[in-house]
Amino acid sequence: MRTLLFTGNGGQGIGLAAAATATAAARAGQRTLVVSIGPSHSLSTLFGTGNARTPVSITPNLSVWTLDVSHQVSVLWEQMRGRFGMKLAIGDDELPLVPGLDVLLGLEQLRQQQQRRDGVAAYDLLIVDAGPHDMLLRTLSLPDSFRWGVRLLFGLDRDPGRNSASPGQALVPLALLPFDWFDQLQAARVQLEDIRDSVLDGRTTTIRYVLRPDAVALEEARLAIPALQLHGLTVEALVAGPLLPDDMVDAQLVPLVQSQHAVTVAATEIWPLRPLLRLPWHADVAGTAALAALAALGTALYADHQPDMRYITVPAIEQCNNDAPFIAIDLPGLRREALRLTLSGDELIVSVGPYRRHILLPVALRGSSNIKASREGDRVLVRRR
Repeated sequence: MRTLLFTGNGGQGIGLAAAATATAAARAGQRTLVVSIGPSHSLSTLFGTGNARTPVSITPNLSVWTLDVSHQVSVLWEQMRGRFGMKLAIGDDELPLVPGLDVLLGLEQLRQQQQRRDGVAAYDLLIVDAGPHDMLLRTLSLPDSFRWGVRLLFGLDRDPGRNSASPGQALVPLALLPFDWFDQLQAARVQLEDIRDSVLDGRTTTIRYVLRPDAVALEEARLAIPALQLHGLTVEALVAGPLLPDDMVDAQLVPLVQSQHAVTVAATEIWPLRPLLRLPWHADVAGTAALAALAALGTALYADHQPDMRYITVPAIEQCNNDAPFIAIDLPGLRREALRLTLSGDELIVSVGPYRRHILLPVALRGSSNIKASREGDRVLVRRR
């Protein structure tokens, strides 16, 4: 099943683009589920469905689901208390939400629901309103952060015994922890990574980045798009909007139209391999005429394309572990001064502006300092000297 994640600069454009795409795909015959994840749900307003724990059918090919992940957090908390033998009198409604955890759990709930009992996919296309890019990036980095924290605090490495020095460098001596906690911590770490890697599989999941048409948003995107790619998800297209018509006659709006035109031109120059889809501005989409309005937006948005088309097939990250091992990361549009690389043990730490990821090197490159990194166009290539 094909999955499209819509994220981008903050604003109404993300939910609107996701809803318009879902409507267009459904009208083209694709069995489509459009989902909203996060604290606010613009889809429930656009489609008039309200919040529901199960998908709501809008048309024969279109269903809407606004996920409330508080239930998933409750289930996870009860599992952890049982697994670690905790007797803390803390209810699930007292728990703080770790940034990114709500989206990760929501995506896991999607994964569990997207298969019927007979193993046949219930939908052809899954469209997710993933909210602003900062929220999605926190979700993508959460498993890596947890892995790093477990190793720093307790000395538990990726696999038991992988690095014998880790326990000696731990901040909390292992002797202070119950013995049966070791395996549980490792299992929790692995489970988080498995959820991310299975739900956000780059072979079936891609991102459409919704670019707010102003200069500030463009600068944000020049860091956010490479950062999303750094976490293994391909940004295959940009959606610019909502866009005012080019033929505006209102003198007060003409400078705004000129500014948005400059931003869209710059975006096509920065990301020439990715199509720039144009989302028109619409006065009011919600209400009784919502489906007709969303259908019109979807038709305009995909005037020259198909809503379920895959525009970029090159993976965001490639690794090879043969006689010529390498790791290649595609960071489109990233300025050279915004990139920083650090080698730490068997991990490559890649910083893209304020965003960072620890990437485990291919086995053949671990334990060696005879490694070089080079920039070839948008790609960063790490290999032997």
